[in-house]
Amino acid sequence: MARFAVQFVYGPDRDRLAEVRPKHRDYLDTLVDKGVLLLSGPYADMEGALLVFEAADEAELRGYLAADPYAGAQVLAETTVREWNAIKGTLV
Repeated sequence: MARFAVQFVYGPDRDRLAEVRPKHRDYLDTLVDKGVLLLSGPYADMEGALLVFEAADEAELRGYLAADPYAGAQVLAETTVREWNAIKGTLV
C-alpha cells in the first residue's frame, strides 16, 4: 500500500461548497471506515484542505477522489496528489 497527500484548493463558489459539504463529509466517513482515509481537514484559512490516504496505487486513489461529491459538484479549483513516505509519527 502507498500513502498519498492530497491537497484541495476550493473554488470561488463557497455557497455551493457549503451546500455539498455534508455529502462530502459523509463520503469521507465511508473512506475512514474502509481504512483508506487516514486524516483530513480544512486549512485554518478555509481556502482548501489536506487529506492523507492509503491506497494500492494512484489509480485507486483517483477513483476515490472522482467519487467524492466535491468532484461531482465541481467546487474544487485544484486537486494535487503526491505520493508520501511518512517516516516519523503516529501514522508510521
